[in-house]
Amino acid sequence: MIPAGTVRRVPDRPGPSPVHVIVPRVSPPARRSGAWMGMLAGFAAGGLIAGSLFGGFGHALGDGDVGLGLLDLLIAGGGIVVLVMFVRRLHAARAQPTRAAARISSRVDAPSDQTTPADHPGGDSSFDRGVRDIRRTDPGFDPARFVGYAAMMFRDAQGAWMTRDIVSLRARVTPEMYGELQAQCDRLRATGHTNRVERIEITAEITEAWQDSDRDYVTASIGGSIIDYTVDQVNDSLVHGSRTIARNVEEFWTFTRPAGLNFWMLSAIQSGR
Repeated sequence: MIPAGTVRRVPDRPGPSPVHVIVPRVSPPARRSGAWMGMLAGFAAGGLIAGSLFGGFGHALGDGDVGLGLLDLLIAGGGIVVLVMFVRRLHAARAQPTRAAARISSRVDAPSDQTTPADHPGGDSSFDRGVRDIRRTDPGFDPARFVGYAAMMFRDAQGAWMTRDIVSLRARVTPEMYGELQAQCDRLRATGHTNRVERIEITAEITEAWQDSDRDYVTASIGGSIIDYTVDQVNDSLVHGSRTIARNVEEFWTFTRPAGLNFWMLSAIQSGR
């Protein structure tokens, strides 16, 4: 089995980005009572002026009951005040439902916190942001399909390692990874040993996704079991491992590519233990 820890030069993931919360602006209801208030004030002022004029004129006429007295003006003024208060309360009562409706609309329009990261990442975790960044240049990027590719790559890499045919992986690994794998195969061949891998039973899960320096990165967690042993290539005697007992696999495989519609290449293998 390919040794874990091969080529660990993986750039650090960027820190969390600040969250910008957009608060919907609700326009205040139009003040329609202004015209009514102005009219009422005009009526009140006109009434008072008329009362004063006619009151004075009445008193000047002597005992005639033509003009409005002080009591009449007070009654008229009090009625106007009551009418003004009534209109204000009516306006306030009508304004309350408008504000309540605005608050309900804001809650309905706000985005939901429930998201499905694998298909429609709308949250704000580092994984969600990473997938969104990758999709800016590759709208069709599908984390679920990538999981299948990572598992297939794990099996193909083990097969190439066992047959020492690293050339078959050249187009699917970075140049640094290819050079390291080739060097390890050469060292194993020099010892006269052969590594054998059987009964691969693994699952893959994406744990990280991000962009750095115009490159996409995705890390897949590989877990399961595998029979992995080394034999002498001359007499097939067991050198290391077990032919029958499977051992656990817990590794992280990181893939990279230039941002956009480019082929993913294996760039690092790290042990999860």
